[in-house]
Amino acid sequence: MKYLTKSLIKVKPKRIVLITMLGLFYLPNAIAATQDELEARINLLEQKLIALSNESIDLKKQLIESNKQIAQLSLNLEKQQLVISNQQKEIKIQTAALKQQKSDNLQSVSITHPTNNNAIVLVTDSQTNEEENSNIAAKKSFTLTEFKDYIKEEIGFSFNGYFRGGWSTSTNGKPKNYAEGALGRFGNEYGGWYDLVFRQKVYDQDGRRVDAIVMIDGNVATDKAAGLFNTQDDNIMQFSDIYLATKGFVPLFPEATLWVGKHSLPYNEIQMLDWKTQKSPAGGGVGIENLEIGVGTLDLALLRADVNVKVNKKTAGTEITKVRREDVDINEIELRYRDIPLWQDALFAINARYSAPNKSKLQDDVTVKNAWLGSVVLRQNNFFGGFNQLTLQTATNSVASHLANINTNNPEFAANANNDYIGKHNGGKAYRLVSEGEAYLFDNVIVAHALALTTGKDVYSYDLNLPHTDFTSFKSAVRPAYIWDQYNQSGVEIGYFRQKNKVNGRTYKEEGYKTTLYHSFKVGESILSSRPDIRFYLSYIESLNNDISKFEFNGKKHQISFGVQTEVWF
Repeated sequence: MKYLTKSLIKVKPKRIVLITMLGLFYLPNAIAATQDELEARINLLEQKLIALSNESIDLKKQLIESNKQIAQLSLNLEKQQLVISNQQKEIKIQTAALKQQKSDNLQSVSITHPTNNNAIVLVTDSQTNEEENSNIAAKKSFTLTEFKDYIKEEIGFSFNGYFRGGWSTSTNGKPKNYAEGALGRFGNEYGGWYDLVFRQKVYDQDGRRVDAIVMIDGNVATDKAAGLFNTQDDNIMQFSDIYLATKGFVPLFPEATLWVGKHSLPYNEIQMLDWKTQKSPAGGGVGIENLEIGVGTLDLALLRADVNVKVNKKTAGTEITKVRREDVDINEIELRYRDIPLWQDALFAINARYSAPNKSKLQDDVTVKNAWLGSVVLRQNNFFGGFNQLTLQTATNSVASHLANINTNNPEFAANANNDYIGKHNGGKAYRLVSEGEAYLFDNVIVAHALALTTGKDVYSYDLNLPHTDFTSFKSAVRPAYIWDQYNQSGVEIGYFRQKNKVNGRTYKEEGYKTTLYHSFKVGESILSSRPDIRFYLSYIESLNNDISKFEFNGKKHQISFGVQTEVWF
């Protein structure tokens, strides 16, 4: 017993724990075990404990490594989710512009990234086929430019227009424009002008479309620094068009355009002389365009163009004259049958307009004559690389009187922009032949021209304020240019005109010429159809005779002017 006690005292604490545990499981054997057996068993347990400890360390290392892998996997997953989220946002942004908000058909749009040459954009539309009552995916390919137009069409809003302006001066004070409608406007106009057109689609479904259109235009003074509503110096604005245009509402003519509002049929402008051969300004009207009938296309319009008339009436038995102002109703009907093919690249058109007064019972003493305007037009496209257009016209009464003007020759019914009906008209007639176009004389030489030969009998002269006037006139502007490249041209514009008015046995003559040297920065070779244009010019104008206009250049009969002008369509 004493020996056992000493042996137990020599045992280490760690072994005491092992012995205790061993004793719990092997108490009966422990009592009978010898010292050697006990030592052997203790050693075996120590080895197993060490093995378990090593396994625990390995498991801990594996756990740590697993946690690291899980953390890395979680980080990668978050990055992938962020990328996916950004892609989804980008897809939503791209598809939002292509959804048709007011359509019952859902359109799903997918866009490929454009290639470096800005080549292709793919769009997929889901459309409903009424006959088969099923959805058909129609895949379309667009260039980037076409895709922009597609977006514009889907939104249904567009803003476009025109303006011109610049800086100018002369060797003799303020430069003056003289007979630009007869000599040419290039180097002979010093004011500004603008047209602003706003168009918004309001309905587009089942083959029917409706657009609201507003056009604003006016003058902008380019000489005065402060021009805020400075109407006395040429800052003037007007709403020239406010109308509703529809397509798909005319039976049997799905492509025809029906419009209602303040509008008229399109103008035809002689650019170099700055007046129109076809112009019917209207207070309001209704029209149908693009009726495909026979070999050509028919346009029709019914317009209002009321005029102001001053009536002088003497009081019976006295010398007192009373002046009153009458507003006379004028209705105009206009038709054009155009795009009639003749030979290769040649088109023919016939135009007619009739203006009729509609006086009230209280206006029996008011004299307003009806008027006709008739035209035939021959246009030759691909004419030496350009085009040429010939217009032959005849007019009566107040419209014929406009053709006798030195400057603006628009075939309008009223005498001026204030809608005044002026003068006595006695059935006078006028005839006019106009040629306009451009052609390439050589690969790098282009020439544009505008020529007008006009004659008339028994018309009212708005320039002289005299009735029963006979007249003849020749107006011209010719502009040859050398094409350095697509962006540079140098040239000259030569203008000459001569007019003779005969009235009451007296002859009045008006004659002048213009020479304008210029260099132009352009974005195309065409003179008449490419804009924008920046022109640096030096212009000489001289009035040889001024019996009709009494015009002078600040005390002289000639003027040297120079400046820079820009003109742009957008």
